[in-house]
This record gives sequence, C-alpha cells and structure tokens, in this order.
Amino acid sequence: MESRNYFGCRVIQRSDSDTTAFFVFYARAKDIKEWAGVRRVQDFSEGTQRPFRESRVKAITRFINSDSKNTIPNNVLLAFGPSGARFTSLNKEVSDCLSEVDPYNNCDGQLTWGILSFSFEQNLPEHLRPAFIVDGQHRIFGISDFQGEDLPVLAVTLLDASLEEQAFQFIVINNKAVRVPTDNVKAIIANLDEESLQSRLLKAGVRYGDTSPVLRDINDLLISPFRGLLDWPYNKVGQKLVPLTAIEQALRYIRSVFPFLDEDEDSMTEFFCSIWMSISKNYSSLWGKENKFMTKVNINALNEFVIDRLQKAWEFGLVDIFSSESVETQVVEKAIGQVPEEFWQAEWSIRIQDNANVRKMIKEDLEQIIRNERLREVWHAKLQLPAMND
Repeated sequence: MESRNYFGCRVIQRSDSDTTAFFVFYARAKDIKEWAGVRRVQDFSEGTQRPFRESRVKAITRFINSDSKNTIPNNVLLAFGPSGARFTSLNKEVSDCLSEVDPYNNCDGQLTWGILSFSFEQNLPEHLRPAFIVDGQHRIFGISDFQGEDLPVLAVTLLDASLEEQAFQFIVINNKAVRVPTDNVKAIIANLDEESLQSRLLKAGVRYGDTSPVLRDINDLLISPFRGLLDWPYNKVGQKLVPLTAIEQALRYIRSVFPFLDEDEDSMTEFFCSIWMSISKNYSSLWGKENKFMTKVNINALNEFVIDRLQKAWEFGLVDIFSSESVETQVVEKAIGQVPEEFWQAEWSIRIQDNANVRKMIKEDLEQIIRNERLREVWHAKLQLPAMND
C-alpha cells in the first residue's frame, strides 16, 4: 500500500448543502498518473471519459518539447468517490502563520486550507484506482511522457463525487469549449511580435490564422516521411520535391472521408503520417527521388486509393484510425502490399499529368492489381498504364 498527503485548499463554491466540494492543489503529472485512473465510455457503462487517443498524447508531449517556455497553466479535473479520500483542516495553523494577511482571500466560510489524504495499492488497473480523471487524461499522459523534466500540474479534485456529478462536469466542460476566432487572435497580438509568436504557435501545434500546424508538422516531424520534402517557402533547407498543393489536396480528401478529423488536427497529423510512413517504407527505393511515384497526381491517386480502403476497413471495425500501428498494418497488408514497385518503374502508356483522368486511371490499375493477386494472375494483367505485354 502507498499513501499520499497533499496540501491545498478545499472549496465549497455554492451555499447549497448538496454542493460537491473540491480540493485544489499542485502535484507532478507522473505522480498523479500512479493513482488516478480513467473510466472510459467504451469500456464501462458508467464511464465518464472519451476514448484514449495516442495522437493527442503525443501532441501534448510535442507541445511541451517544442519550446522550453511552453506551459499548461489550466487545471486537470479529478474526482474521488464517496469516502475515497480524507480532508483534514489546517485553518488554525495557516491563520497563525499568516496573521497579517487574509489566508482565505475574502472567501472565509467557503475556503479551508488543509491536507487531503488517501491510500492505494500499487499497479491497480485504471478502473480500480482511488481517483478518476474527469477531464485532462491526454494532458496527464502527455506531460508524463515528457522526459526532459518532471512537471507539476494544477489539479482540481471533486470530493465525495457521485458518478452523476462526474459525468455532469465532463459534459459541461467539453460542451462549453469555443475556439478563439482568428480576428480575435490577431487583435490580441496586434502590438506584439507577430512573426515570432506565429512561429511559436505553429511549432507548438496550434493553428494561427489560415496557417495550419498540420502542414508544418508534416514538413518537420520525425514521424513524417515528407520531412524536408515539401516545396514551399517554409522549407529552406530541404529537397522541395513535393508540391505543397499535393499534401493540401491529400488532406482535403481525408477530411471529406473522415470529417470528424477536421477539428482534431493532432489526430489528422498522426493519421496522415502513419499512412505515408507505411507507403514510404514499402517503396523505399522510390521514396524521396525524382520519379513518377513522387509526382503530385500519383501521391493524390495513391492517397485516395488507400483512404477508400481504410474507410471500408474502419466501417467494418477492422482498423482503429487513431492507432498508428493499426493504420500502418492495414495499409501494408490490405492496400499496397500487393502492388509491386515495378508498377511505377515501368514505362506508362500516357504522359504523366496532374488531372482527374490520370488519377482515375492510376486508382483503377491499383484495384486491378489487387484483383490479379486474388485471381493468381500476373500483377500487370489487364492494366491500362504500364506499357507491358500480358
């Protein structure tokens, strides 16, 4: 058994006697992760948390790692069930130490300084831990995964909170969040160093104006096979092999098929990079070189071909698009694994042009290659593009 004792303040915000009290304190994220679990809606009928997404955890870690000045000042919300923790008042001791100031900040009667205490067994499953994360699971995990420092976070903990109260707080928090309009952002920073702040925001993975951090991530991140390959002014030292419009078009197609990714740029980045990392590894001898494989029309045709197959797999529950490992496996085994490099190395019967007709022909040939594999025919049978004899 382990025990914890945290110093902080208990707050009773409303005068109603049924009001759930909460305790405010600071603790290290790695410490909280040891005793606070998550009861997720897909695992438990009484769950009060959304599904865990590795992409969001990685985005938090990247945010912290991208600049030594980046912090997360807002709190995570935890909850102890009935009798899950004990509060001991230290009001007298605090008042005696701070006789010349008001330690209650004019909130006496509703604020009490003291110690929150509880015990727990090590390595308990998440759903059996003494407290639960109501809001902030990705922040706790993302900050904990950052190896550079052992960072503290501000925590607000509901005390003696019923499941209904936990669910209520989660729903309210997640339905009241509103993205700051671009005009408001520009007004806020009108008298600041806009270029420097924009760079820091994008580096941290935060949208600014019409510039999406997804494009910058695709150009910069180690998990991106397009790292240093995009042809745009931001890329000052790379090859500039792939037109930026090719990536923008590919992302638009993904959003059209999976519209829920439009508001989740972290998952969009992870999803896109997982797909194309699989493709780049499968065709390593073609990747990053001047050839038809790296042309805009082929990138978008291949992207649409793979996304269409992933959509079907997702609808049948065969792939978790929020898991990079699941996506990479599905792409290789069910989409491109049967398509040989020779398809792109062979002479094609048409001139490579960036238009819908060529894109359609590429996708039709890719489908035919899959059929040929299933029928145990030579891979190039009945294809339109390669100038080869069946």
